[in-house]
Amino acid sequence: MSGPGRASWQLVLSCEHASPAVPVELHTLGLPAGLLRSHRSYDQGALPIAEALAAAFAVPLVRGQWSRLVADLNRSHDHGRVVARAVDGQPVPGNARLSAAERALRLWTYWAPYRSELRTRVAMAAAAGPVLHLSVHSFTPELGGVVRRNDLGLLFDPARPRERSVCEQLRAGLSAAGLSVRFNFPYFGHTDGVTTWLRGGFGARRYVGVEVECNQRLVATGAGQRQVARALVGALGPVLGAAAGAPEEPPRRRRSGAAPRRR
Repeated sequence: MSGPGRASWQLVLSCEHASPAVPVELHTLGLPAGLLRSHRSYDQGALPIAEALAAAFAVPLVRGQWSRLVADLNRSHDHGRVVARAVDGQPVPGNARLSAAERALRLWTYWAPYRSELRTRVAMAAAAGPVLHLSVHSFTPELGGVVRRNDLGLLFDPARPRERSVCEQLRAGLSAAGLSVRFNFPYFGHTDGVTTWLRGGFGARRYVGVEVECNQRLVATGAGQRQVARALVGALGPVLGAAAGAPEEPPRRRRSGAAPRRR
């Protein structure tokens, strides 16, 4: 507790796109090894950063076991790309001709257990106090001719003032460590993903979800991963040491507009 009647944050950490591995029974999905080692298959550099945070704060890490091309853990079960039939216009042979029943079995086997584990972890934490969930990802330095220059992105729902407040605190600490940070870039924070899903299940008073997006330009190396991990640990410590804050304000209207595609 931090002050009478005010609970401290309960930290939950996850890394959905942690691995480029494909289950042996899926035969590499018919894809070459080079593609499976690329950003199309997993979030390069994200796992070591998530592991460093878990070690620093002595909390479990919920991490994906398989490539996002097996089943994208950060997509809803009914999303058109949860099992991607193509990558950059090229078919994924192991996915392209799945029947509805085969797709459902794929999700039941490789997607549903992760979602269940993460929801259980959040529910356990929420029983002790308000949850701060950081979902660690990475993004390509350039996509579609657009150069992404920021070191980190903090993705949150702008209709939730508590999420913005937490991200402002994190940005202050990260900026002090010499990192450039943007809000809701390179993606929007309220679109399809695990944090949006969990917001619906736990509500604003019990759950704050933030996606931490790391630029692969920086975190492709061990030195860059350690730099970002140190900065995140330093920025997160004061947030976790403070009380979880005042009750949520009424939500504000979201701006309309299509979200950029995640990559």
